[in-house]
Amino acid sequence: MNNRGKQFEKKFALDIKKSFPDGLLIRLPDQQSGYKMSSQNLCDFLFFRYPILYCIETKSHHGNTFPLTNLSQYDKLSCKVGIKGVRAGVVLWFIDHDCVWYIPISTISQMKKDGKKSVNVLSDVKAGYRIIEVPSKKKRVFLDSDYSVLLNLKEGE
Repeated sequence: MNNRGKQFEKKFALDIKKSFPDGLLIRLPDQQSGYKMSSQNLCDFLFFRYPILYCIETKSHHGNTFPLTNLSQYDKLSCKVGIKGVRAGVVLWFIDHDCVWYIPISTISQMKKDGKKSVNVLSDVKAGYRIIEVPSKKKRVFLDSDYSVLLNLKEGE
């Protein structure tokens, strides 16, 4: 079985531990009710590095656009926006473009308000949406990523 999503979760865990050796990473186990995209979890990972708690959902996607309907954890994550010391977002690997982005849930909320149905790798950064490119270097299949850019997140991101 060739599940890039599960493999990317493992790669994310390795890279974030390398980026923050003094941080605490907790992988929340998948709890699915048997229906597609029906996870009951807040997100894939909770990551703590004093003084910030990060709620991070990881996604991998082929193509230019990531459908926002594929983010089933949106409602749960959006409730965390505005809590002091908490950052909520999605780490998205655009497989075909060899890039990794961190997208704050607040940015996805703005996209939804603007009527957008997807995140476009080619145009949404240029459109002015707050999307952080994670510095990454291509290896054979995966990317080695430096998640220290998460330190630059502001309250509400």
